[in-house]
Amino acid sequence: MDVITEKCCGIDVHQKQITLTTLIGRADQKPRKNSRRYGTTSPELRQCANWLLEKEVEVVLMESTGQYWRPVWQILEPYGFKMVLCNPRIIKNIPGKKTDQKDSEWIAELARLGLVAASFIPPRPIQELRESTRTRKSLTETATSIKNKIHNILQRSNIKLTTYVTDIFGSSGQKLLALLIQGKPINLQTVSKCMHAKLKAKPEMIVAALDGSLSPSDRQILKIELALLADVQQAIHALELLIEEQLQPLEELYLRLQTIPGISKHIAQIVIAEVGTDVSPFPTAHHLASWAGLCPGNYESAGQSKSSHILHGNVYLKTALVTAALGAKRQTCSGLKDFFYRLKGHMSAQKAVVALAHKLLRITYAMIETGSSYQEYRKDQRAKALVGQ
Repeated sequence: MDVITEKCCGIDVHQKQITLTTLIGRADQKPRKNSRRYGTTSPELRQCANWLLEKEVEVVLMESTGQYWRPVWQILEPYGFKMVLCNPRIIKNIPGKKTDQKDSEWIAELARLGLVAASFIPPRPIQELRESTRTRKSLTETATSIKNKIHNILQRSNIKLTTYVTDIFGSSGQKLLALLIQGKPINLQTVSKCMHAKLKAKPEMIVAALDGSLSPSDRQILKIELALLADVQQAIHALELLIEEQLQPLEELYLRLQTIPGISKHIAQIVIAEVGTDVSPFPTAHHLASWAGLCPGNYESAGQSKSSHILHGNVYLKTALVTAALGAKRQTCSGLKDFFYRLKGHMSAQKAVVALAHKLLRITYAMIETGSSYQEYRKDQRAKALVGQ
């Protein structure tokens, strides 16, 4: 194999220490091997960077081990090394030869031969935006989990409030839940004061629905869960404000992406956080779609191509785009809706949705790359184009 880099370093990253191996030598010679270990505190990582500078290392390759690689990357990057991060799944060493020393040597060898494709690492502002949107998603899932627990408490206590109140976490629902928590009498007078004018159910129905057997223990648990829900919702609101603030320098792109059918403000935020404002790390839109997990893999055996499911990819981006596709296919007078139903004629609806999500990502790629705005392309325009051919 051809040598790509004559001065490289492989780093095996762990929580408490990192193991480095440098390979230095001309392509036609056997490289000189040097190994060291450093702690992961900032002063020790700076010592590591100075040692690499003394060795005149050009390329540093490491694997993305949890979050442990991030401080190593942030400290070494300003020193001018060409930093390469790779997926641990694709650089596994030979079984039976697993030590920190051998792992770092293997990683250095891969760097020397250029056998590993670099993972996409966005600029620092985009990384911060990404952390904000992912934290919001985690908190939203936490809020959903708490709501499910509250529903379970009510159901096991035979309180059928959800039968008559669609959202028990709205204004009226919260007031009715407060009656249960505080142990106040449930009658027509107290219930009527809690009911919003838009509620279709009659007070008699609500009184009957609240006539359950809520134990003192469940009452306390319900109080705790509602307090947790309020705290989580407050945190989500704070994150929303932070995300809007982080997106202010990117407002032009943020607004342009929202012109695409199905792309809401929420989804546009996720797209910018995951892809960034520069798509040059992805040579084509198909490379970006593969990274997002919206392309099927290749599976060929004995000369026969077999079906293959889409890959794991970037779950956050893929989920957002599939959600956008579900919204785009419902919009009237949209070329994307025509595209979906044209595909649905010869494949399952689920595959057509994924194909539409793939198309949305390619449109996004083109808009970021060229700085253009979205232009609607309807079925009648497509028919005219085909006639013109």
